[in-house]
Amino acid sequence: ALQQTIIFINAYLALKPENQLVVLATSKRLCKCLYPPENKSFVPEQDIQVYEQFRVVDICILAGIKEMLTGAEVAAADVNQGIEASQTLISRALSKALCHINRVNESTLSKIWSRILVLSAAEDSPREYISLMNSIFAAQKMSVLIDICKVIGGDSVFLQQAADISGGTYLKLDMAGGESLLQTLLFTFLADHYTREILYMPGNEQIDFRATCFCHKRVIDIGYVCSVCLSIFCKMAPVCSTCRTKFSIRLLRPENKSPSASNGQTTRANSQQALSASNSASLSQGTLL
Repeated sequence: ALQQTIIFINAYLALKPENQLVVLATSKRLCKCLYPPENKSFVPEQDIQVYEQFRVVDICILAGIKEMLTGAEVAAADVNQGIEASQTLISRALSKALCHINRVNESTLSKIWSRILVLSAAEDSPREYISLMNSIFAAQKMSVLIDICKVIGGDSVFLQQAADISGGTYLKLDMAGGESLLQTLLFTFLADHYTREILYMPGNEQIDFRATCFCHKRVIDIGYVCSVCLSIFCKMAPVCSTCRTKFSIRLLRPENKSPSASNGQTTRANSQQALSASNSASLSQGTLL
């Protein structure tokens, strides 16, 4: 799969001379930029059978992946000593990619149509929901497409939302059924913004838009929403854990009033129970769609 990904990257660079590329790799503990190399003076060994730019890309990506795998083995050994492994850093990779795109846009006068392709082989991490959604909405504001190719595992709820909100394409690859990764990348994700308007791109009609609660990081159907910062909770809480707003929740006791006659008519007051919140802060319950 790695060799097929490198072939796709070389095809993208060969498609147009003005195409630019940044390759980011993320694991459970590390998010690293593989290409372009940090050392600007890096010169690979000459090979007359390979184009020089392709040679640099191949060496940088393969060396970076090898270094990350070595670091993953060291991190796995540290877990036995009490060091707890962190979750997948896909949101950090998206943030770095958006920062690079913004820096390039600020340094050029012409409009650059940027896009992000995510090759995912990991499951969703509920703890990344907040930072991931912030990156998704930032990409939507910057008109950056986020394409998702799910290589291994089941469908990703968060990445489905990323592709739908940003206007990108989500595709789950069935490698067990004989689908080729290289063929999928070339015929689905190589096309630019303009070419996609005349192509019939694969779509995903069944997208799960459920949110994740901020308290237990679980995907929920019905929850409570803070009226100040719009944080989502699966259970009612007196204090918002995000903005620290205190909810003055009081349950009024029912009042029983004796019947009284006024202008020849008898009126009776009905007892009521109300839920009030001070300082215009309330915790409302609703269905998350």
